[in-house]
Amino acid sequence: MGALEMNMSMVSARKADISIQLEQEERRPGKKRKREVDLWMQRAQSLEDQVHKLGKKVRERRSYSCLVLAHQVRGLANEVDKLHEKARFDNGLTLAVKPARGYELQPGELVGQASQTKRDEIWDCLMNEEVLQVGVWGQAGVGKTFLAKHIHDQIVQDCSRFDGACLVNVSQEGTLGMIQADIVKYLELDLTEVSCVYWGARLREALQGRRLLLILDDVRNPYSLEKLGIAVERNGCKLIVTSRSKRCVSE
Repeated sequence: MGALEMNMSMVSARKADISIQLEQEERRPGKKRKREVDLWMQRAQSLEDQVHKLGKKVRERRSYSCLVLAHQVRGLANEVDKLHEKARFDNGLTLAVKPARGYELQPGELVGQASQTKRDEIWDCLMNEEVLQVGVWGQAGVGKTFLAKHIHDQIVQDCSRFDGACLVNVSQEGTLGMIQADIVKYLELDLTEVSCVYWGARLREALQGRRLLLILDDVRNPYSLEKLGIAVERNGCKLIVTSRSKRCVSE
C-alpha cells in the first residue's frame, strides 16, 4: 500500500502543477484546455479518492479479506502507474482557438479630449441603426488607425449590438483579393477549392445574418462593396472605412 500511496502522491503533485499551468495559459486570449487534459485531471481526482478509501480499508482490516484488499491494491497501482505515464502532454495542455468575438488589438490608452470625443462620435454612429457605414478621413498621423483599433476592441470586449469585429489593413498594395483573403481568415472559411471569382459571393453568403463590424483601414482607392462581398444592412454588418482621401470614404 505504501508504494501505491507514494505513486499516487506523484500523480497528485503533477495534477497540482498542471492546474497552475492551465490557470496561467487560459488567462491568455485564444487559449483553451485540451479535452484529453480535462479527462486526465478527472481521472486523477477519481483515483485520488479511490486510493484514499482503499487506504482506510487497509488500515481498518475489519471486514475485508486480506486477499481481496491485495487484489484491489494491485489493480489501483496499475491504473496509477498508467496515469502517471500519460501525464507528460508533450504537445502542450491547451489549444489555440479564436475568441468568439475576435482578438483584441490593444492599441494603448486613448489620450486627449479630442480623441475621446471623436471616438464617441464614431461609436454613436455605429449604435444608430440608420447608419450603416462610417468614414474617417484625414492626413497621415492624425490617429485614424488608433481610433479604429479602439472601436474594434470595444466591440470585441463587450457590445450586444455586434457579434464581433474584423479589422483589415488595406494600405497602398491592398487588392480586392487581399482584402477578401483577410476577411476569409477571420471568418475561418475554407475557400481553397473555390475560384477567387466566386469569393465575393461566398463572403456575402457567410456574412448573411451576422452582426459583424468590418473595418477597412488606410484605404487608398475606392472599392466596390458588392465585389468585395460585403453587404451592410440594418441589424446586420456595418462598415468603418479610414482613409487619407475624402473620396474613399464617401464613395
